[in-house]
Amino acid sequence: MIKKTRYLSQKERETARKYFFRFVSFNGISFSFLGNTTVYLLAILYGASNLQLGYISAATYITGGMLIFYPRLFQGKSNKNVGYIAWLLRGLVCLGYLLLPMLSGASAVWVILITYTLFCITRTIGVAIQQSIRKMISTSRTRGEVIMTSSTRFNTIAMISRFFSYMLTSFNYLSELTGILTLQFIGIIANTFASINLRKMPNREIVDYQPGQNMVRILKDTFKKKRERTILLLRWSAICIEIMGAMTIPFLRQYAGFSASQIFMYTLIITVASIVAALIIRPFADRMGSRPFILPAGITAGLLYLTWMTISPDRSPEFFFILGFLTVFVQNILSLLTARLFVQSIPEEGSVSYTSMDIVVTSFLALLLGIAAGGLADLSSAGFNLPILNVYGLTFTLALIICIFITVVASGFYEKGSATMKKTWTMLLSIEHMRTFRDISMLSSGKSNHKRKTLILSLAYTGSSLANEEMRQMFLNPVSSEKSDIMKTLFERKRPELIPDLIREAMEKHSLYRHEAIFALGAYPSPEVEEALIHLFDDEDSLTASNAAKSLGRIGHTASLEKIYDRYIKGKRGNITRDLNYVIALHNMAPEGKWLESLFSAEISALGKCYEQSLYTLFSRQKDMNPPLGWIYQMNNMEYGEGIHILLDETREMEIFFQAQSHLYSSYNSKDYAAIWSWCQKSLNNVENLSKAATPIVRSILQFDPHSGNPSNSIAVLYYTYQILSEGGAL
Repeated sequence: MIKKTRYLSQKERETARKYFFRFVSFNGISFSFLGNTTVYLLAILYGASNLQLGYISAATYITGGMLIFYPRLFQGKSNKNVGYIAWLLRGLVCLGYLLLPMLSGASAVWVILITYTLFCITRTIGVAIQQSIRKMISTSRTRGEVIMTSSTRFNTIAMISRFFSYMLTSFNYLSELTGILTLQFIGIIANTFASINLRKMPNREIVDYQPGQNMVRILKDTFKKKRERTILLLRWSAICIEIMGAMTIPFLRQYAGFSASQIFMYTLIITVASIVAALIIRPFADRMGSRPFILPAGITAGLLYLTWMTISPDRSPEFFFILGFLTVFVQNILSLLTARLFVQSIPEEGSVSYTSMDIVVTSFLALLLGIAAGGLADLSSAGFNLPILNVYGLTFTLALIICIFITVVASGFYEKGSATMKKTWTMLLSIEHMRTFRDISMLSSGKSNHKRKTLILSLAYTGSSLANEEMRQMFLNPVSSEKSDIMKTLFERKRPELIPDLIREAMEKHSLYRHEAIFALGAYPSPEVEEALIHLFDDEDSLTASNAAKSLGRIGHTASLEKIYDRYIKGKRGNITRDLNYVIALHNMAPEGKWLESLFSAEISALGKCYEQSLYTLFSRQKDMNPPLGWIYQMNNMEYGEGIHILLDETREMEIFFQAQSHLYSSYNSKDYAAIWSWCQKSLNNVENLSKAATPIVRSILQFDPHSGNPSNSIAVLYYTYQILSEGGAL
């Protein structure tokens, strides 16, 4: 039995993501009803001052100061259980709002402030573990996707909830107080379901605390590193922009004259903006990085807040809806991109202490901003204001200053692996480049999307019998690019009526598209196809013969297995296309056959990096192994050592790999490949109950001379060793 580390396996990560996304969905409902919008409306209803409204705007961050005690208080406790209890309490404390019908004036405002503060304190404890949860349920290749998907789910549900809020508060037979308290009660119920899903997540992490690692020391150590310091500054600035952005709600309620239902409509619109921002930025974040988008987003946000500073409160509601949409759209892009950078920068050890430090610092910034934002608004209301600025002009000036700071910091930030600004925006501003990017994204997600002429696509996938005749006419053209496209498409979109045409093309020795026709025949298991392919298998052209063998394997033919095996094993290696054709044929005919014993050999190693990587990647794809070996090779070919780093990151769920991680990484970087081979052979030599499929591969690994190791086969042997051990001897 392989001992597990605190890191989750791939299956556990998938399960954890399922419950995490459910948690996010219920949380979208609960926060919409329990969060600051309804609290704003309650406070304004009872006559709260601008300073008190500024506190509400920043309270979710101010209460982060409580996390100074979090690592010590909950040391050794399960992250999941602490988060579950905190989230459950978050909803229960909101029952305090039920006292409001019995109060009025200042006493009611203080009940609102105290209840909301308790809500934020319990919420903050839960939020502290969410960053480490996001890192736990993702890997470096899926982190951006997890962050963007959770944001999209949260905001989609919140949008629906806010529409419900708008409808409920629009009913004349309900008082404003009754409507808001009804929303609070629904939020408490949804919050309970959110906490239940949080508890169901697989999680072996505990709250860790290292003596001496207090918040101040962690902050000092982090600020000594330029990259981490810059990421924190960008993240905190983005959060500050969100705090300032929340002040648009009291601006609209008090000075633009919005009703409660209009406020909920406004929040509905800005929620749509958040969703759109996440959907737009999600395909680009992991591939192109955060840096190319942060700088222009910071500049755009500054221009929008310049508008908020000078806008007249008597403008139409539609104008404010559009302005709010654009503001939150840019804000959410900044928030998501900086959150992605922050999650990547969280250290493996002391992750909770690190995220707690982040929230504590944010809390102090939020306290200052909340007081400053409300105080500046009160100052403007008292008559102290600058020319051309509105009553909230001084408040939004502070937001403009923060946007300028983001722009300055982002201009000097370097993110490893990100695209350049020029390359990114050249692509975004070009329709052709965007189409290419879309194709790449679809291919990397496993959806084959070949670019075809409109007519060819229509002919290939229509069910009309007229299309068959049109294709037959194209087949009669000796040289036609459409002919090649159609034959390749016929492998996926089967048309048995065209079998005779494909056989005729395949049998023609000098046909330009002979191999495409043989390939397409592999999708049609029929006696006439089998007979044609057996004949082609004896063709004097070795590439034609191997193509025929591949298609024979695909249609279920097994009678020629030994003959194909002899040609592959005894024949001269070197033609990668021919050899991979035989590998595909053998895999389809005998997926657990003895041919796998030749997977690793000195002869294959001598053929070079490209040959080896193609062979090992093909086999891993046939077995549907994860993570994709081809992607690991790709990253390693871009930068030596990056592939092994990614592979070891994926394998650390297992104790045996986690303990050897440093040894394997240093061996690869020092080019001591024999050490990696010896470690894999030793690890596999002790495995019991090997499956029939894994036995020949293990035999191949054990028989291999470690001194013939090289960068490509060392990654491959480590990859297959992980696959075998993770399945308990199976494959």
